[in-house]
Amino acid sequence: MRIVADCHEPAAIINRLRATKSVDGSAVEVEAGALDVGDYLIGPGAAVERKAGGDFVASLLDGRFAAQAAKLRATYDTVVWIIEGNPYDGHVSLEPTVITGAISHLAIVEGATVLRTQTPQETADLLLSLAKRLQDGRTDLALRPNKPADPRLLAEYIVSGLPGIGRRKARALLRHFGSVRAVFAANAAEIAAIRGFGRKSAEAIRTALDTAYPEEPN
Repeated sequence: MRIVADCHEPAAIINRLRATKSVDGSAVEVEAGALDVGDYLIGPGAAVERKAGGDFVASLLDGRFAAQAAKLRATYDTVVWIIEGNPYDGHVSLEPTVITGAISHLAIVEGATVLRTQTPQETADLLLSLAKRLQDGRTDLALRPNKPADPRLLAEYIVSGLPGIGRRKARALLRHFGSVRAVFAANAAEIAAIRGFGRKSAEAIRTALDTAYPEEPN
């Protein structure tokens, strides 16, 4: 069994993962690397985002939450959020209803699975349990998810890489314009006219598509 962990994750979790035996008695292979999104890859197309309770709340305040949730949904087929510790215990001043709303947003809007643990050790044990059920003896994990072979899924994959676009909005764009090429050719007014898209979102998409690729510094 193999798990890829972001190199910034706590040593207590990574060490526990490495110290645990797989079902067949072999050691769990844990590779630490710099992940673009997510904290752990636990199976093909499956990622876990781990947040300590205080960091979960802080991500709501500093704006990281929405961007991370959207990027995870756009990148992986299966997304699990693990909230470690209690996000309601007053790390910072935030109404409990806002925290609850964020958790429900993950489950309903983002389609993620949200799980709770109390300690890093519980988190490690949960990661192992999830990985066992997902991998089924497979070790073909990569630091980036493989691009889908199916043309329809590949089109969604490409369009969902645009700013603020997850899989649901990618499908809306593709249904409206008919192809990836047509989506990329649409102007801001045409995108903003689609239900669920506004001027700000449309302009962000056009900026991403039209900005010249900068030269590397010498």
